[in-house]
This record gives sequence, C-alpha cells and structure tokens, in this order.
Amino acid sequence: MSKLGIFVKTAGGVIATSVALLTALRENPQIGEGIDSAIDKLKSATNSENPKLRFDAKIGAIEAAATAVEETFPDAIEPEGWRRQAKALRMRGELAWNANRGKTRRKAMKALNTETGEVLAGVNNRLIELQSELPKRSIDAD
Repeated sequence: MSKLGIFVKTAGGVIATSVALLTALRENPQIGEGIDSAIDKLKSATNSENPKLRFDAKIGAIEAAATAVEETFPDAIEPEGWRRQAKALRMRGELAWNANRGKTRRKAMKALNTETGEVLAGVNNRLIELQSELPKRSIDAD
C-alpha cells in the first residue's frame, strides 16, 4: 500500500469518527445546520485524495464541534481553544497552499493534515467524554 493510501485510510478513520460524533450532537436544532454542513464536507473528504479538501473538512469539523459543544455544554472551556487552533491551522494551510507548488506544497499540506488530524482526534476524544454527560433519552418518550 502506498504512503498516500495509508494516509488516506488513517485520516479517514478520524473523519469517520468526527462524522459519528457530530451526528450525535446535531439533535440541537440551533446547531444542526452547521453540523450538517461539516458532516457533508467530511463525507466528501473521506474518499478524496485532495489534501486541501481534506484539510478544509477537518478544520470545518473542529469549528462545528466547537459550536456544538458551546451550545450543548455552555460551561465547557474547550471551544475557544479549538477555534484558536483551527484559525491558526487555517492560516498556515492557506499560506502552505498558496505559497508553494508541487512537491513542496504536498509536503507542507501533508504535515498540516497530520497536525490537523491530531487536533481533530483530541476534539473527538473530548466529544466522547462530553457525550457521556448528556442525559439519556428514554425509549418510552419516543
């Protein structure tokens, strides 16, 4: 398997986890539209080998998670930090994409995609922890 194939499969796992976690939080109608947009981007990025598309989808997922957590858990301190990280990564991504060409661009985007994937994995871990704090829905209430 090529290095790119391994990268796509690894990143795909993080993206798939993000889709599942964001889907679980989208029950709040105030944040549903933003989460739907992030999920659509993540799904299209899952099968893409375009590093910019994958990068943008991960950044969108981090931002959507920040909004979801902020709305669902108003006392959570993480959303502000996640947004700062996403903003910094987005700026670095734009610089890497627009200032480079060819092999240099691929190398820069690969590094940023890896770093963004690590941030998103941390966000996913925190989403899992927070979801355990959500009240359980009663089957009888449905």
